[in-house]
Amino acid sequence: MKKLDKYVQKQGKGNFDFESFKAMHDGDPRIQAIIKNFDQDKIEFKQSEQDDVEGLPGNPGAPSDTVGNMAKNATDVGAEL
Repeated sequence: MKKLDKYVQKQGKGNFDFESFKAMHDGDPRIQAIIKNFDQDKIEFKQSEQDDVEGLPGNPGAPSDTVGNMAKNATDVGAEL
């Protein structure tokens, strides 16, 4: 946040703080689309489409390896038939 505040001040746009960023984030879907998470100290930008999936309800954040799990099940020779 401090770096962003310094940048905004250099651009002649006044002071910038957490409250002003939160208000912009909450009111602008374009900002919401590029921000993964933020708090008083830092802003975390989305790095890929996976960031969008991780935030969906019912997804704890770890992507499922469906193909890997299928291969493991298919090659499990210790399983009884």
